[in-house]
Amino acid sequence: MKRKELKKANGDVYFEAERSPDNSFIYVNWIGIQSLETIVLGGGLLLAMLKEKPCVAILNSNHELIGPWEEGVPYLAYKWAPAARDLGVVYFAHVLSPGIFGKRSFELFKKQVQELLHVRSFETKETASEWLSLHMV
Repeated sequence: MKRKELKKANGDVYFEAERSPDNSFIYVNWIGIQSLETIVLGGGLLLAMLKEKPCVAILNSNHELIGPWEEGVPYLAYKWAPAARDLGVVYFAHVLSPGIFGKRSFELFKKQVQELLHVRSFETKETASEWLSLHMV
């Protein structure tokens, strides 16, 4: 399936999403510095993809993310995660950002959504994908 992208006003891509060929998960890549606005827009596009064709897992990569994103945690925890769960998402594999600020933001997010989703963090996309494939049988 075709990759979907969102761009900032300057043309820089800040969000990419692509469905796996077997529809077992949607791969999401966050790029650069994120704001509440970019998080809400990216989350909205991901929900639209799930409405179009539900799947049980998200492989969410922050490997190319820069800085913190905790200002988006309330939206993600109280709006996005319940909606994603209602659309069939059960597993959320998260590739950590290289910086401490992104990792701290993830820990906040995880605390807020662990009642809704099975969430686990990884250092690489490959290990996250392996974890998801163990749960897709």
